[in-house]
Amino acid sequence: MPSNVLLLKNKTTPSDPYEAQFLEAGYTPHFIPLLEHIHLEKRLIVEFLLSDVFALAASFIITSQRAVECLNECMDLIPNTAAKTTILDKPAFTVGPATSSILKAAGFSRVLGGIDAGNGSVLSDIIIDHEIYRGGAGKIVFFTGEIRKDIIPRKLAASGFNVLERVIYKTIPRADIVRNFQAAYSEHITEGETTHWIIFFSPQGTEYIVEYLTNIALPTNVRLASIGPTTEDYLVEKGLPPHIVAPKPHASALVKSLDSYRTQ
Repeated sequence: MPSNVLLLKNKTTPSDPYEAQFLEAGYTPHFIPLLEHIHLEKRLIVEFLLSDVFALAASFIITSQRAVECLNECMDLIPNTAAKTTILDKPAFTVGPATSSILKAAGFSRVLGGIDAGNGSVLSDIIIDHEIYRGGAGKIVFFTGEIRKDIIPRKLAASGFNVLERVIYKTIPRADIVRNFQAAYSEHITEGETTHWIIFFSPQGTEYIVEYLTNIALPTNVRLASIGPTTEDYLVEKGLPPHIVAPKPHASALVKSLDSYRTQ
């Protein structure tokens, strides 16, 4: 029987690297969407992309896959002109291989950070030391959601950067989180010798799932995994310490961690 993996995240479109990696490794992934991402008015985002304010920024930052999806949808609304080419040629700093790959596939030619930047702090150091800013800190645009960590803008501001934040989407919890999780849990988590996994990517949107899990007796063949130390701390605080913590926030690191646990 294949090992079922409940991924507590929205499935990324058009393709999700976690699905591909887990299937290739012999696991059966099941996505439990937690959040509803609402893109802000695209007309205003397009106007900003074509504005002098954006043109004068030497580069931009975009770290969320949802922000990348929104940006790409807005780029599709811009005609294939010299202005669009200029935007696609602007240096784009991002975190992790997934967002990097999506940006490159969309036509952005100078994607920086990516696999070399596992988190916002590392990305900030890459930006500060990059040749683009060797003449001194300058203006940089940060495309983000309404809820975001302040590591990047705080660290860059401390180094003299003028960080212009542009919120392009907002996130709200889905109304059907518990129903979807309970249905997937009942269908795919069975007792037996096969190990099944529940993967936590972020505390956001998991409150009711955590409450549900703390009020039931988890089968002995069920394991919990966390992406990163922040989520680990959250689970420990809630009395659900994860069995593994992926060392990096991307699919291959998570799958490798599960495989290592399986062979112990």
